[in-house]
Amino acid sequence: MLELYHFEPFANSFKVLLCLAEKRLTFVSHRLGGSKFEQYSPEFLAINPLGQVPVLVHDGRVLTESSVINEYLDEVFPQVPLRPREPYERARMRIWSKFVDEYFCPALTVIGAHGARHYARKIPTDELESVLARIPLPEVRAKWATIAGASYSAEQLSEARRQLAVCAERMNATLAYSPWLAGSTYSLADINVFSMAIGLARVIPEHVNAEATPCLMRWHGKMTSRPTVRELLAQLPTRVD
Repeated sequence: MLELYHFEPFANSFKVLLCLAEKRLTFVSHRLGGSKFEQYSPEFLAINPLGQVPVLVHDGRVLTESSVINEYLDEVFPQVPLRPREPYERARMRIWSKFVDEYFCPALTVIGAHGARHYARKIPTDELESVLARIPLPEVRAKWATIAGASYSAEQLSEARRQLAVCAERMNATLAYSPWLAGSTYSLADINVFSMAIGLARVIPEHVNAEATPCLMRWHGKMTSRPTVRELLAQLPTRVD
């Protein structure tokens, strides 16, 4: 049996949800409320002591790290392959997954956390202190403490947007000569990158648009036209800016 503990379909949770959908796998969904800090409940910390989602439980065995989970799913359930057969393209897929985990996601996290600052500042001080005390990872604890207080500096936000622009330029350059990020076939590279790139045109519109990044925009259109992607995006709450 497959079980997935996840947030709403965005970022790392989107990665695994889309992989499961593309592979047409049946699973038990455990959707946690991030705004309620359910990932730090004793029940969830017993499953993943780091307090992070997504978490896949396959026949009682726990797996963490979304990119690793996706490769595991593709190996264990190979009927709808999402890793390129050709070794070079498979290596490119892994390079993109590494880039997402080490560069793209951290930059996006700064922008996302900054966007949550209004919510964080509404949390009563005693409740916030209780939540912070339950967060296992010091860097995550520091993030919440930051946005509940002075938030990120203009320099930090500018650097995060610069890094996102680098991501967009790299994607556009690759897609100028390749239909998909890893090469000739749709793969986990596209799934893993798209999970972070969903809102790039909104976050850095001056860098991501039809004129500046036409190849990226065409790829984004191909991704959003996939029935699996449309179904997941329909589950996202409507933004109120």
